[in-house]
Amino acid sequence: MATFEVSQPMESEFQSLMERSYKKVFNLAYRLSGNRNDAEDLTQEAFYRAYRKFDTFQGDRPFENWIFRIVTRLFLDMKRARGRRVQTVSTDAPLRADGYDDTVSFEAPDDRPTPVQALLGEALSEEMEHGLKHLTDEQRELVWLADVEGVPYNEIAEKFQTPVGTIRSRLHRAHKQLRRVIEQIRNKNHACEGMA
Repeated sequence: MATFEVSQPMESEFQSLMERSYKKVFNLAYRLSGNRNDAEDLTQEAFYRAYRKFDTFQGDRPFENWIFRIVTRLFLDMKRARGRRVQTVSTDAPLRADGYDDTVSFEAPDDRPTPVQALLGEALSEEMEHGLKHLTDEQRELVWLADVEGVPYNEIAEKFQTPVGTIRSRLHRAHKQLRRVIEQIRNKNHACEGMA
């Protein structure tokens, strides 16, 4: 395993940046994962990786944007890895562990809405919720940042390391997709009402 060294002044600077941004990084990780344990793991791993690569950090750019990109990539990696795993668990028949009388039982998955889903569920119509489910993860994140949090396009562009024009174009496509899905739902509802 390769070793890494950070000089004392750089370590102090990193510590200061970490303390200032920790809560925001955790909140992003929590919004992405919807789970406190995963958010803690993502936050810890993001700061660990940032510390290891701190010598490559360009100080003229915002630290938060850099660390947010790390968290987002880690989340996407985690999601891909979990998607490849096949898990079969019987929730109605506990397993015996190595012949002991103790049983190992599994908790059912937490089907409660994530914090983002809960917020959107309270703030958005059922049609909008359904429309958001038809977007890609990136499109949902763009819509969330631009439309819900009101993050300026130039900051979103920095976060995604993409030109502002590309962000505008992707948002336009996401909004167009949302409108199309919502219109389909409304047309379907009107057709059902006409038949009743």
